[in-house]
Amino acid sequence: LRMAPMVDMPRKEVPPPLALIKGRIEELLPPDAKGEIDSGEAVVVDVREAERFEKGHVAGAVNLSSGESARGAHTDDYADSIAEAAGGKDKRVILVCGQGNRSARTADALKNEHGFERVASVIGGIKLWDDLGYPVEGEVAVEADDVELERSMEGDTT
Repeated sequence: LRMAPMVDMPRKEVPPPLALIKGRIEELLPPDAKGEIDSGEAVVVDVREAERFEKGHVAGAVNLSSGESARGAHTDDYADSIAEAAGGKDKRVILVCGQGNRSARTADALKNEHGFERVASVIGGIKLWDDLGYPVEGEVAVEADDVELERSMEGDTT
């Protein structure tokens, strides 16, 4: 039995596949997320860029962008800003983005790298939230490049 030679893989630079990430985080459907938000149990964080957030967002959300493919979520500074917004790492944090992928990646980093116990991502993002008629401040427009970016990232391992 021959063993393959060990090769150093640049893991830090390669985002894990979404299927893997979504299997190890908590995801909420919009009705469940809305119930927690309405009860005051959770802080809602929109992880999109400020320009997108300003156009339209979940009512009451705070904007803390985690950057493209949630790369910013891996930093201690980002985790600290989320903890500050939520009132601590032990508080309930519900993340939302355009369609649920960046928020899933952000939730994964917060849970598995920074020790947040009660973080969840909204399935379908603000697009599904808005499609269901839930309260939005401003107007939600998922732009073509969001859809393209999400689609191009789906199987991306580069």
